[in-house]
Amino acid sequence: MVFRLRDFIFYPAAINRCRTFLDKSQYWSQEKRRDWTREQLDRVLWHAVRNVPYYKRTLGPYEPRFKEMLDRLDLSELPLITKDLIRKHYQELQANNPGHSRSRESHTSGSSGTPMQFLLDRSSDTNHFAAIWRVLNWTGYKFGNRFACINTTMETETEQLFVYDFKQNCLNFPFVNLKKDNIKKCVTRLKKFNPVVIKSYPSALALFSHWLRDVGIRDYRPKAVLTCAETLLDHQKKIISEVLECPIFDFYNQNERACLFSTCGEGRYHIHEEYSFVELLNSESLPAAPGESAEIITTGFHNFVMPLIRYQTNDLAVIDEGNPCECGRTYKTVERVIGRIEDMIVTPRGRHVSRMDIPFKYSPGIQEGQIIQKQVDKIKVNVLKADSYKQKDLDNLLHHMHLRLGEDMKIEYDFVDSIPLGENGKKKFIVSKLNLERPSNA
Repeated sequence: MVFRLRDFIFYPAAINRCRTFLDKSQYWSQEKRRDWTREQLDRVLWHAVRNVPYYKRTLGPYEPRFKEMLDRLDLSELPLITKDLIRKHYQELQANNPGHSRSRESHTSGSSGTPMQFLLDRSSDTNHFAAIWRVLNWTGYKFGNRFACINTTMETETEQLFVYDFKQNCLNFPFVNLKKDNIKKCVTRLKKFNPVVIKSYPSALALFSHWLRDVGIRDYRPKAVLTCAETLLDHQKKIISEVLECPIFDFYNQNERACLFSTCGEGRYHIHEEYSFVELLNSESLPAAPGESAEIITTGFHNFVMPLIRYQTNDLAVIDEGNPCECGRTYKTVERVIGRIEDMIVTPRGRHVSRMDIPFKYSPGIQEGQIIQKQVDKIKVNVLKADSYKQKDLDNLLHHMHLRLGEDMKIEYDFVDSIPLGENGKKKFIVSKLNLERPSNA
Protein backbone atom coordinates (compact mmCIF):
# COMPACT_ATOMS: atom_id res chain seq x y z
CA MET A 1 0.00 0.00 0.00
CA VAL A 2 1.32 3.43 -0.93
CA PHE A 3 0.50 6.39 1.31
CA ARG A 4 0.75 9.57 -0.72
CA LEU A 5 -0.10 13.15 0.08
CA ARG A 6 -2.10 13.44 -3.13
CA ASP A 7 -4.60 10.84 -1.89
CA PHE A 8 -5.56 13.17 0.92
CA ILE A 9 -5.58 16.17 -1.39
CA PHE A 10 -8.05 14.48 -3.75
CA TYR A 11 -10.22 12.49 -1.32
CA PRO A 12 -9.58 13.70 2.25
CA ALA A 13 -13.19 13.64 3.45
CA ALA A 14 -13.97 10.23 1.92
CA ILE A 15 -10.83 8.59 3.31
CA ASN A 16 -11.25 10.00 6.79
CA ARG A 17 -14.93 9.08 6.82
CA CYS A 18 -14.06 5.48 5.91
CA ARG A 19 -11.30 5.37 8.49
CA THR A 20 -13.54 6.66 11.29
CA PHE A 21 -16.18 4.09 10.34
CA LEU A 22 -13.64 1.24 10.42
CA ASP A 23 -12.40 2.22 13.87
CA LYS A 24 -15.91 1.56 15.21
CA SER A 25 -17.12 -1.31 13.04
CA GLN A 26 -14.34 -3.72 14.07
CA TYR A 27 -16.04 -4.00 17.48
CA TRP A 28 -19.67 -4.28 16.34
CA SER A 29 -22.04 -6.88 17.72
CA GLN A 30 -22.69 -9.87 15.45
CA GLU A 31 -26.30 -8.79 14.97
CA LYS A 32 -25.31 -5.31 13.83
CA ARG A 33 -22.67 -6.74 11.51
CA ARG A 34 -25.18 -9.13 9.88
CA ASP A 35 -27.70 -6.33 9.35
CA TRP A 36 -25.04 -4.10 7.78
CA THR A 37 -23.84 -6.95 5.56
CA ARG A 38 -27.38 -7.54 4.26
CA GLU A 39 -27.64 -3.85 3.36
CA GLN A 40 -24.37 -3.94 1.42
CA LEU A 41 -25.24 -7.12 -0.45
CA ASP A 42 -28.67 -5.74 -1.30
CA ARG A 43 -27.06 -2.59 -2.69
CA VAL A 44 -24.53 -4.53 -4.79
CA LEU A 45 -27.02 -7.07 -6.17
CA TRP A 46 -29.62 -4.51 -7.19
CA HIS A 47 -26.97 -2.31 -8.80
CA ALA A 48 -25.60 -5.29 -10.70
CA VAL A 49 -28.88 -6.52 -12.21
CA ARG A 50 -29.90 -2.99 -13.22
CA ASN A 51 -26.64 -1.50 -14.49
CA VAL A 52 -24.22 -4.29 -15.43
CA PRO A 53 -25.14 -6.14 -18.66
CA TYR A 54 -23.43 -9.39 -17.66
CA TYR A 55 -25.34 -9.60 -14.37
CA LYS A 56 -28.63 -8.53 -15.96
CA ARG A 57 -28.33 -11.67 -18.03
CA THR A 58 -26.88 -14.10 -15.46
CA LEU A 59 -28.44 -12.90 -12.18
CA GLY A 60 -31.71 -11.50 -13.51
CA PRO A 61 -33.54 -14.85 -13.23
CA TYR A 62 -32.64 -15.00 -9.51
CA GLU A 63 -33.92 -11.50 -8.71
CA PRO A 64 -37.26 -12.66 -7.19
CA ARG A 65 -35.28 -14.69 -4.64
CA PHE A 66 -32.81 -11.98 -3.61
CA LYS A 67 -34.69 -11.11 -0.42
CA GLU A 68 -34.77 -14.72 0.74
CA MET A 69 -31.05 -15.12 0.01
CA LEU A 70 -30.23 -11.95 1.92
CA ASP A 71 -32.35 -12.97 4.90
CA ARG A 72 -30.22 -16.13 5.15
CA LEU A 73 -26.99 -14.39 4.05
CA ASP A 74 -26.65 -17.26 1.60
CA LEU A 75 -25.66 -16.60 -2.02
CA SER A 76 -24.94 -20.22 -2.89
CA GLU A 77 -27.70 -20.33 -5.54
CA LEU A 78 -25.95 -17.66 -7.60
CA PRO A 79 -23.32 -18.65 -10.18
CA LEU A 80 -19.63 -18.08 -9.54
CA ILE A 81 -17.58 -15.70 -11.61
CA THR A 82 -14.05 -16.77 -12.52
CA LYS A 83 -10.98 -15.06 -13.91
CA ASP A 84 -11.61 -16.67 -17.29
CA LEU A 85 -15.17 -15.30 -17.35
CA ILE A 86 -13.90 -11.83 -16.45
CA ARG A 87 -11.42 -11.94 -19.33
CA LYS A 88 -14.10 -13.20 -21.72
CA HIS A 89 -16.83 -10.73 -20.68
CA TYR A 90 -14.67 -7.74 -19.73
CA GLN A 91 -16.80 -5.13 -21.55
CA GLU A 92 -20.09 -6.66 -20.46
CA LEU A 93 -19.03 -6.58 -16.78
CA GLN A 94 -18.66 -2.78 -16.76
CA ALA A 95 -21.48 -0.74 -15.24
CA ASN A 96 -23.28 1.44 -17.79
CA ASN A 97 -24.91 3.92 -15.42
CA PRO A 98 -23.50 7.44 -14.93
CA GLY A 99 -21.15 8.23 -12.07
CA HIS A 100 -18.25 5.91 -12.80
CA SER A 101 -16.18 8.22 -14.98
CA ARG A 102 -13.38 8.26 -12.40
CA SER A 103 -12.60 4.61 -12.90
CA ARG A 104 -9.15 3.32 -13.77
CA GLU A 105 -7.74 0.13 -15.21
CA SER A 106 -5.72 -2.27 -13.09
CA HIS A 107 -4.62 -5.89 -13.31
CA THR A 108 -3.65 -8.84 -11.19
CA SER A 109 0.01 -9.62 -10.57
CA GLY A 110 -0.15 -12.68 -12.79
CA SER A 111 1.12 -15.04 -10.09
CA SER A 112 -1.22 -17.75 -11.39
CA GLY A 113 -0.25 -17.29 -15.02
CA THR A 114 -1.82 -14.60 -17.20
CA PRO A 115 -2.58 -11.22 -15.56
CA MET A 116 -6.28 -10.32 -15.47
CA GLN A 117 -7.43 -6.80 -16.30
CA PHE A 118 -10.28 -5.09 -14.42
CA LEU A 119 -11.62 -1.65 -13.49
CA LEU A 120 -11.58 0.10 -10.10
CA ASP A 121 -13.54 3.19 -9.09
CA ARG A 122 -13.06 5.97 -6.55
CA SER A 123 -15.20 4.24 -3.91
CA SER A 124 -13.02 1.16 -4.13
CA ASP A 125 -9.81 3.19 -3.89
CA THR A 126 -10.88 5.20 -0.84
CA ASN A 127 -12.24 2.19 1.05
CA HIS A 128 -9.15 0.14 0.22
CA PHE A 129 -6.84 2.95 1.33
CA ALA A 130 -8.65 3.22 4.67
CA ALA A 131 -8.67 -0.56 5.19
CA ILE A 132 -4.93 -0.97 4.56
CA TRP A 133 -4.25 2.07 6.74
CA ARG A 134 -6.02 0.22 9.54
CA VAL A 135 -4.00 -2.97 8.86
CA LEU A 136 -0.86 -0.91 9.42
CA ASN A 137 -2.37 0.63 12.55
CA TRP A 138 -2.69 -2.85 14.04
CA THR A 139 1.12 -3.12 13.86
CA GLY A 140 1.56 0.12 15.83
CA TYR A 141 2.00 2.35 12.78
CA LYS A 142 0.30 5.76 12.74
CA PHE A 143 -0.17 7.81 9.59
CA GLY A 144 3.03 9.73 8.87
CA ASN A 145 5.30 7.45 10.94
CA ARG A 146 8.51 6.14 9.45
CA PHE A 147 8.37 2.71 7.89
CA ALA A 148 10.78 0.65 5.82
CA CYS A 149 10.16 -1.65 2.90
CA ILE A 150 12.31 -4.48 1.57
CA ASN A 151 11.00 -4.05 -1.94
CA THR A 152 11.18 -6.96 -4.39
CA THR A 153 9.46 -5.09 -7.23
CA MET A 154 11.53 -1.90 -7.08
CA GLU A 155 14.01 -1.40 -9.90
CA THR A 156 16.87 1.11 -9.76
CA GLU A 157 19.38 2.15 -12.38
CA THR A 158 22.14 2.14 -9.77
CA GLU A 159 23.19 -0.27 -7.07
CA GLN A 160 21.76 1.90 -4.28
CA LEU A 161 21.16 -0.08 -1.11
CA PHE A 162 18.40 2.21 0.11
CA VAL A 163 16.19 4.92 -1.37
CA TYR A 164 14.23 7.34 0.81
CA ASP A 165 10.73 8.27 -0.35
CA PHE A 166 9.84 11.49 1.47
CA LYS A 167 6.24 11.42 0.21
CA GLN A 168 5.62 8.21 2.17
CA ASN A 169 8.31 8.72 4.83
CA CYS A 170 9.52 5.29 3.77
CA LEU A 171 13.03 3.89 3.44
CA ASN A 172 13.04 1.44 0.52
CA PHE A 173 15.62 -1.33 0.20
CA PRO A 174 15.59 -2.65 -3.40
CA PHE A 175 15.86 -6.39 -2.84
CA VAL A 176 17.74 -6.88 -6.09
CA ASN A 177 20.68 -4.96 -4.59
CA LEU A 178 20.76 -6.67 -1.19
CA LYS A 179 23.44 -9.26 -0.56
CA LYS A 180 24.92 -10.99 2.43
CA ASP A 181 28.11 -8.94 2.13
CA ASN A 182 26.30 -5.58 2.38
CA ILE A 183 23.72 -6.54 4.98
CA LYS A 184 25.63 -4.85 7.82
CA LYS A 185 25.43 -1.51 6.03
CA CYS A 186 21.67 -1.98 5.59
CA VAL A 187 21.16 -2.73 9.28
CA THR A 188 23.19 0.34 10.26
CA ARG A 189 20.87 2.47 8.10
CA LEU A 190 17.77 0.78 9.54
CA LYS A 191 18.92 1.45 13.09
CA LYS A 192 19.46 5.12 12.27
CA PHE A 193 16.11 5.46 10.47
CA ASN A 194 14.26 3.56 13.24
CA PRO A 195 11.04 2.67 11.40
CA VAL A 196 7.88 1.69 13.27
CA VAL A 197 7.39 -1.31 10.98
CA ILE A 198 9.26 -3.11 8.20
CA LYS A 199 7.05 -4.28 5.32
CA SER A 200 8.18 -7.04 2.96
CA TYR A 201 7.31 -10.21 1.11
CA PRO A 202 7.84 -13.22 3.42
CA SER A 203 10.50 -14.78 1.18
CA ALA A 204 12.56 -11.57 1.12
CA LEU A 205 12.28 -11.01 4.87
CA ALA A 206 13.18 -14.63 5.60
CA LEU A 207 16.30 -14.39 3.43
CA PHE A 208 17.19 -11.07 5.10
CA SER A 209 16.88 -12.84 8.47
CA HIS A 210 19.07 -15.73 7.30
CA TRP A 211 21.77 -13.27 6.25
CA LEU A 212 21.64 -11.50 9.61
CA ARG A 213 22.16 -14.81 11.37
CA ASP A 214 24.93 -15.91 9.02
CA VAL A 215 26.98 -12.72 9.49
CA GLY A 216 26.44 -12.74 13.25
CA ILE A 217 24.15 -9.73 13.69
CA ARG A 218 22.21 -10.39 16.88
CA ASP A 219 21.29 -6.91 18.09
CA TYR A 220 18.77 -5.63 15.53
CA ARG A 221 15.22 -5.70 16.90
CA PRO A 222 12.62 -3.85 14.81
CA LYS A 223 9.40 -2.84 16.53
CA ALA A 224 7.30 -4.97 14.14
CA VAL A 225 7.33 -6.54 10.68
CA LEU A 226 4.44 -6.83 8.23
CA THR A 227 4.45 -9.48 5.51
CA CYS A 228 2.20 -9.57 2.46
CA ALA A 229 1.72 -10.70 -1.16
CA GLU A 230 2.96 -14.28 -0.59
CA THR A 231 1.78 -16.99 1.79
CA LEU A 232 3.71 -16.71 5.06
CA LEU A 233 5.13 -20.22 5.47
CA ASP A 234 5.99 -21.76 8.83
CA HIS A 235 9.72 -22.07 8.19
CA GLN A 236 9.83 -18.42 7.08
CA LYS A 237 7.97 -17.28 10.17
CA LYS A 238 10.33 -19.33 12.32
CA ILE A 239 13.56 -17.76 11.03
CA ILE A 240 12.08 -14.23 11.09
CA SER A 241 10.91 -14.72 14.67
CA GLU A 242 14.20 -16.26 15.84
CA VAL A 243 16.41 -13.57 14.34
CA LEU A 244 14.36 -10.38 14.64
CA GLU A 245 12.50 -11.25 17.87
CA CYS A 246 9.62 -8.87 17.17
CA PRO A 247 5.87 -9.14 16.50
CA ILE A 248 5.09 -10.54 13.04
CA PHE A 249 1.94 -9.33 11.28
CA ASP A 250 0.66 -10.66 7.98
CA PHE A 251 -2.09 -9.66 5.58
CA TYR A 252 -3.73 -11.24 2.57
CA ASN A 253 -5.34 -9.19 -0.19
CA GLN A 254 -5.56 -9.08 -3.98
CA ASN A 255 -5.18 -6.35 -6.58
CA GLU A 256 -8.78 -6.97 -7.63
CA ARG A 257 -9.92 -6.02 -4.08
CA ALA A 258 -11.74 -9.30 -3.51
CA CYS A 259 -11.18 -9.58 0.24
CA LEU A 260 -8.84 -8.63 3.06
CA PHE A 261 -7.58 -10.84 5.90
CA SER A 262 -4.96 -9.70 8.41
CA THR A 263 -3.49 -10.78 11.72
CA CYS A 264 -3.98 -8.90 14.96
CA GLY A 265 -1.60 -8.67 17.91
CA GLU A 266 -2.81 -12.09 19.05
CA GLY A 267 -1.65 -13.60 15.76
CA ARG A 268 -5.11 -14.58 14.47
CA TYR A 269 -6.29 -13.93 10.92
CA HIS A 270 -9.36 -11.68 10.88
CA ILE A 271 -11.65 -11.39 7.86
CA HIS A 272 -12.29 -7.66 7.32
CA GLU A 273 -16.03 -7.96 6.86
CA GLU A 274 -16.58 -4.34 5.79
CA TYR A 275 -14.47 -5.04 2.71
CA SER A 276 -16.45 -7.89 1.15
CA PHE A 277 -18.77 -10.81 1.84
CA VAL A 278 -16.64 -13.94 2.15
CA GLU A 279 -17.79 -17.54 1.67
CA LEU A 280 -15.43 -20.34 2.73
CA LEU A 281 -16.41 -23.48 0.83
CA ASN A 282 -15.04 -27.01 0.93
CA SER A 283 -14.57 -29.32 -2.04
CA GLU A 284 -18.31 -30.11 -1.99
CA SER A 285 -19.10 -26.37 -2.36
CA LEU A 286 -20.54 -26.40 1.17
CA PRO A 287 -19.53 -24.20 4.13
CA ALA A 288 -16.26 -25.65 5.42
CA ALA A 289 -15.95 -27.08 8.93
CA PRO A 290 -13.14 -26.32 11.41
CA GLY A 291 -9.89 -27.86 10.23
CA GLU A 292 -10.97 -28.11 6.59
CA SER A 293 -9.26 -26.25 3.79
CA ALA A 294 -11.71 -23.98 2.02
CA GLU A 295 -11.76 -22.01 -1.18
CA ILE A 296 -12.30 -18.28 -0.69
CA ILE A 297 -15.32 -16.94 -2.62
CA THR A 298 -16.02 -13.21 -2.32
CA THR A 299 -18.51 -10.49 -3.18
CA GLY A 300 -17.01 -7.01 -2.99
CA PHE A 301 -18.92 -4.11 -1.45
CA HIS A 302 -17.25 -1.04 -2.93
CA ASN A 303 -16.29 -1.39 -6.60
CA PHE A 304 -19.44 -0.44 -8.50
CA VAL A 305 -17.81 0.15 -11.87
CA MET A 306 -17.06 -3.59 -12.15
CA PRO A 307 -18.61 -5.51 -9.24
CA LEU A 308 -17.40 -9.05 -8.68
CA ILE A 309 -20.21 -11.21 -7.28
CA ARG A 310 -19.25 -14.65 -5.95
CA TYR A 311 -15.74 -14.27 -7.31
CA GLN A 312 -13.66 -17.45 -7.29
CA THR A 313 -10.29 -16.29 -5.97
CA ASN A 314 -8.63 -19.73 -6.32
CA ASP A 315 -7.08 -19.05 -2.91
CA LEU A 316 -7.44 -21.32 0.10
CA ALA A 317 -7.76 -20.88 3.85
CA VAL A 318 -8.07 -23.28 6.77
CA ILE A 319 -11.14 -22.83 8.97
CA ASP A 320 -10.58 -22.36 12.71
CA GLU A 321 -12.88 -23.12 15.64
CA GLY A 322 -14.47 -19.68 15.49
CA ASN A 323 -13.78 -18.75 19.11
CA PRO A 324 -13.79 -15.02 19.95
CA CYS A 325 -10.37 -13.39 19.64
CA GLU A 326 -8.77 -11.93 22.74
CA CYS A 327 -8.08 -8.70 20.83
CA GLY A 328 -11.79 -7.88 21.19
CA ARG A 329 -12.56 -7.55 17.48
CA THR A 330 -15.71 -9.36 16.42
CA TYR A 331 -14.74 -10.50 12.93
CA LYS A 332 -14.85 -14.05 11.67
CA THR A 333 -11.40 -15.61 11.72
CA VAL A 334 -9.47 -18.33 9.89
CA GLU A 335 -6.61 -20.44 11.16
CA ARG A 336 -4.35 -19.54 8.27
CA VAL A 337 -4.21 -18.69 4.58
CA ILE A 338 -2.52 -21.52 2.71
CA GLY A 339 -2.17 -20.04 -0.73
CA ARG A 340 -3.57 -20.84 -4.10
CA ILE A 341 -5.10 -24.00 -5.52
CA GLU A 342 -2.05 -24.00 -7.80
CA ASP A 343 0.16 -24.10 -4.65
CA MET A 344 -0.48 -27.80 -4.16
CA ILE A 345 1.25 -31.02 -5.10
CA VAL A 346 -0.81 -33.77 -6.74
CA THR A 347 0.23 -37.29 -5.72
CA PRO A 348 0.12 -40.47 -7.86
CA ARG A 349 -2.95 -41.49 -5.83
CA GLY A 350 -4.80 -38.31 -6.73
CA ARG A 351 -4.45 -36.46 -3.42
CA HIS A 352 -3.92 -32.67 -3.44
CA VAL A 353 -1.39 -31.88 -0.72
CA SER A 354 -0.87 -28.38 0.66
CA ARG A 355 1.48 -27.06 3.36
CA MET A 356 4.59 -28.41 1.67
CA ASP A 357 6.52 -25.87 3.71
CA ILE A 358 6.21 -28.16 6.75
CA PRO A 359 9.02 -30.58 5.75
CA PHE A 360 11.43 -27.65 5.59
CA LYS A 361 11.08 -26.89 9.29
CA TYR A 362 13.08 -30.04 10.08
CA SER A 363 16.02 -28.75 8.02
CA PRO A 364 17.45 -25.54 9.52
CA GLY A 365 20.46 -25.77 7.22
CA ILE A 366 18.29 -25.21 4.15
CA GLN A 367 17.86 -21.51 3.58
CA GLU A 368 15.25 -21.63 0.82
CA GLY A 369 13.54 -24.16 -1.37
CA GLN A 370 11.30 -24.40 -4.40
CA ILE A 371 9.23 -27.38 -5.53
CA ILE A 372 8.54 -27.97 -9.23
CA GLN A 373 6.01 -30.54 -10.46
CA LYS A 374 5.65 -31.44 -14.13
CA GLN A 375 4.13 -34.92 -13.72
CA VAL A 376 2.03 -36.54 -11.02
CA ASP A 377 4.61 -39.10 -9.93
CA LYS A 378 7.67 -36.85 -9.68
CA ILE A 379 8.76 -33.52 -8.22
CA LYS A 380 12.04 -31.63 -8.28
CA VAL A 381 13.20 -29.62 -5.27
CA ASN A 382 15.58 -26.69 -5.72
CA VAL A 383 17.62 -26.35 -2.52
CA LEU A 384 19.53 -23.26 -1.41
CA LYS A 385 21.97 -24.16 1.35
CA ALA A 386 22.56 -22.02 4.42
CA ASP A 387 26.06 -21.69 5.87
CA SER A 388 25.09 -24.21 8.54
CA TYR A 389 24.00 -26.87 6.00
CA LYS A 390 24.67 -30.53 6.84
CA GLN A 391 23.76 -33.71 4.98
CA LYS A 392 21.11 -34.50 7.60
CA ASP A 393 19.18 -31.39 6.49
CA LEU A 394 18.63 -32.92 3.06
CA ASP A 395 17.93 -36.35 4.56
CA ASN A 396 15.30 -34.86 6.90
CA LEU A 397 13.71 -32.89 4.07
CA LEU A 398 13.35 -35.90 1.79
CA HIS A 399 12.08 -38.08 4.64
CA HIS A 400 9.33 -35.66 5.65
CA MET A 401 8.37 -34.98 2.04
CA HIS A 402 7.84 -38.71 1.53
CA LEU A 403 5.73 -38.80 4.71
CA ARG A 404 3.41 -36.16 3.21
CA LEU A 405 3.42 -37.31 -0.40
CA GLY A 406 3.87 -41.07 -0.11
CA GLU A 407 6.78 -43.33 -0.97
CA ASP A 408 5.55 -43.67 -4.56
CA MET A 409 6.40 -40.02 -5.24
CA LYS A 410 9.83 -39.67 -6.88
CA ILE A 411 11.77 -36.73 -5.47
CA GLU A 412 14.74 -35.24 -7.30
CA TYR A 413 16.76 -32.33 -5.97
CA ASP A 414 19.23 -29.71 -7.21
CA PHE A 415 21.46 -27.42 -5.19
CA VAL A 416 21.08 -23.87 -6.51
CA ASP A 417 22.74 -20.52 -5.87
CA SER A 418 19.44 -18.62 -5.67
CA ILE A 419 15.68 -18.94 -6.06
CA PRO A 420 14.70 -16.46 -8.79
CA LEU A 421 11.94 -13.90 -8.46
CA GLY A 422 9.02 -14.15 -10.85
CA GLU A 423 8.06 -11.32 -13.19
CA ASN A 424 5.71 -9.98 -10.50
CA GLY A 425 8.52 -9.74 -7.93
CA LYS A 426 7.27 -12.75 -5.97
CA LYS A 427 9.03 -16.03 -5.33
CA LYS A 428 6.86 -18.99 -6.18
CA PHE A 429 7.35 -21.79 -3.64
CA ILE A 430 5.48 -24.38 -5.71
CA VAL A 431 5.67 -24.26 -9.50
CA SER A 432 3.04 -26.62 -10.87
CA LYS A 433 2.92 -27.40 -14.57
CA LEU A 434 -0.15 -29.59 -14.08
CA ASN A 435 -3.69 -28.60 -14.98
CA LEU A 436 -5.23 -28.67 -11.51
CA GLU A 437 -8.90 -29.04 -10.75
CA ARG A 438 -10.51 -27.80 -7.57
CA PRO A 439 -8.91 -29.96 -4.82
CA SER A 440 -10.33 -32.29 -2.26
CA ASN A 441 -9.13 -31.69 1.28
CA ALA A 442 -5.66 -32.95 2.07
